[in-house]
Amino acid sequence: MAQISALFAVRMIDQAGPDLDRAALFRSCGLDMSAPLDPTVMISDTDYYTLLETIAEKEKPDIGFHIRVSQSVTCADLGAVGLAWKSAPDLRHSFQRMDRYSRLYNTASTFKLVDNGDTYLWTHKRTTPNRLGMHLSNEGALATYVNICREATGAHNRPQSVHFRHRPYGSEKALEAHFRCPVVFGADIDAIVLPAERLDMPNLVGDQSIWKFFSDHIEETLADDKVPFERQIVLQIADMLSDGVPPLTSVAASLGMSARTLQRRLADAGATYQHLVNQARLELAQSLMGETKYSLAEIAFLTGFSEQSAFTRAFKRWVGKTPGAFRSEVRA
Repeated sequence: MAQISALFAVRMIDQAGPDLDRAALFRSCGLDMSAPLDPTVMISDTDYYTLLETIAEKEKPDIGFHIRVSQSVTCADLGAVGLAWKSAPDLRHSFQRMDRYSRLYNTASTFKLVDNGDTYLWTHKRTTPNRLGMHLSNEGALATYVNICREATGAHNRPQSVHFRHRPYGSEKALEAHFRCPVVFGADIDAIVLPAERLDMPNLVGDQSIWKFFSDHIEETLADDKVPFERQIVLQIADMLSDGVPPLTSVAASLGMSARTLQRRLADAGATYQHLVNQARLELAQSLMGETKYSLAEIAFLTGFSEQSAFTRAFKRWVGKTPGAFRSEVRA
């Protein structure tokens, strides 16, 4: 049975009109309204499509709730997948392996980057069942990709065009306002069309080595089929270290939960926040020392230390050797 992340279902319910019973919408998806959001929880695609159709029925003829959800999704919402996307050096790297990574959030669809000469197509294949909920989900999926493209490259970015197989439903204003390009219905394929040269322009905060760090962890996740909660925290901390060690409240907010909930879940797992901070710092430092030419001072900064001397002391305490000695060994 194909499944879709509860993250998207909860966001859709948040956009439902006041005439709908939110608790009933949660129950229709098999979700507990009072439970903290866990994006690794999946619901069936048929329940998801029914949810979208229920919300759309109340909003027609100007159906736009699914696009508003797409506009609210950030890279941080997508965990390690989103962090890999944002830290990639360019959009070509962002899309690389995303056809595989996307199944962590959506097993109902398949995606593929297709070279079309002067353009590239980010294609989306999901053709059954042929119903309104699936078509709205298709629109939301491509709208979400456009949104995280803009987060990686800048708000000015827009596709050359966007194509959908299905006919339009109600007003097209929400789609046109979001995509800011021609939207073609009744097309042969569902796809975002991107100018070829755009794929190789640098992302705003792209970094090849940090992208690889997160990509490697996604591969581990796919092998295990689910990311342990502590692992999610480590990866989120690692993404935020270049601005210093993030406070627990910031990490909790990035994961859509309160600081109290995060502290409780860490306690239940027998982990402490400081231990996970140290783990994130160590793993990122080891990756950067082994795979980049960054100076030790630069690596100290990227792992949240204000001074290289403090980084050296911490690293020696964790590993039993200095950063310089470690780098010499891994490069020998």
